[in-house]
This record gives sequence, C-alpha cells and structure tokens, in this order.
Amino acid sequence: MEGDKLVIALGNGKYALDTKTVAGIIELQKLPFLPGKSGFVAGVVSFRNEPVTVIDLKAALGEAIDTPEAGHKIIVLGSKGRLLGIDIGPSQVSFIWNEELRGRTTDEKRTFTSGRIYAADGPVDIID
Repeated sequence: MEGDKLVIALGNGKYALDTKTVAGIIELQKLPFLPGKSGFVAGVVSFRNEPVTVIDLKAALGEAIDTPEAGHKIIVLGSKGRLLGIDIGPSQVSFIWNEELRGRTTDEKRTFTSGRIYAADGPVDIID
C-alpha cells in the first residue's frame, strides 16, 4: 500500500492507482467504434503504437454508466509488458503522496480493491 497514488474522483467515490503502474494518460473526444462491444470493454486505442484495450471504469465498478459529453480521459496502465486502459470519462485526477499515506491506510478489500485510504476529504479505495 506504500507509494504515491493517482486519485480519480469518479461518480460516488474516489479511487486510487499506484503511480508505478501508470504508463500515461490519453484524452480523446470520442472513443473509436468497437463492433460487438459488450460488458465493460469500451474500445481499443493506440498508445505509443501499441493497441490498448480500454475498459469503462464506472461499468467495471458497477456504477451507473453515462455517456460523457466532455470527452474521455484514459489512464494507461502497464505491468509485465502488458497495457490496459481505463476510461474515467471527464473525471479529474489528483495525487496522494506516500508521505501523506502513513497511518491512513487499511486492508479493507472490496470488489477490485485492495485497501482504503482515509484522506482528509473522505475515503479513497485503492484499485487492485
């Protein structure tokens, strides 16, 4: 649970990702059309000439899905040579630095999360 976190304000909650996994952020007005799209897969984008599958984070977390008019912000995550994009719509991102985390995290696990940060402005779930 240590390390700097990228925080996403999304719908009804806040979620954090370990900054070590963030390969980049892409902003698009519209995602390319994906024939046969189903579930929470939102589409495919190119990142540094590599195809990246993009999932809709709200859909994956079971939140109500709305089609954002203000565009798409896609956080590209990299691990072991693989890339995955998560679409957070027009949501804003911020950071919680490692020094701010001391004594504020727990191992409360939920769907797709590995813990929780108790920040000054409310809880932040850490995405696994």
